[in-house]
Amino acid sequence: MKSLFLTASLLLLLAGCSSSIQTATQYYQFEQPIGASSRNVADTDAQLRIQTVVLRGALNNLGIAMKIDSNQIHAANYNLWGESPDVMLTATAQQTLFNAMPNWMVIKGLPVITELDQQTFYELEYEIHHFNGDMQGNADISGLWRLYYTHPETGRRLISIHNFSNLVPIDDDGYDGLVSTLEATWLNINLNVAKQIEQARL
Repeated sequence: MKSLFLTASLLLLLAGCSSSIQTATQYYQFEQPIGASSRNVADTDAQLRIQTVVLRGALNNLGIAMKIDSNQIHAANYNLWGESPDVMLTATAQQTLFNAMPNWMVIKGLPVITELDQQTFYELEYEIHHFNGDMQGNADISGLWRLYYTHPETGRRLISIHNFSNLVPIDDDGYDGLVSTLEATWLNINLNVAKQIEQARL
């Protein structure tokens, strides 16, 4: 009986030590500063609809991704995104493009609109192949984007496809530095996309 009591006490002690040294989970998200603004369709020249960003495989997990080698990606256990990466990237893209394209009505998704004048629109699709840090201290966002144009008389057609690759040194150590560098990189990607869409407008 005494040995059983000692065994139980030892197990409780070990369990307590194990829980006390467990790493606390940290959650991250893009800052996404949003200022008060409004825009009426009548004051715009064109409409741009942004589809939900598509990320390959494990990149859309909550665990922040780190590239270990050429063929291996590790998802962090205790450093997580506060929301699904595809949702976060889409919201940030919409906000950035909205601010960068004052003559456009920039919206998320592809709603059904019956008004004939709003059935003519441009559509942006992102496909992200890399959204991670690496062991060399870089943040990597790479992939492609497609621009489509829809008109009620001619239907939907592809205008252009653009590949992009952005490997940027991380500003500071740790996941804080990785997240802030990924956000700044995504901002710059979307600012560049805004310029190219303006140039491609039919």
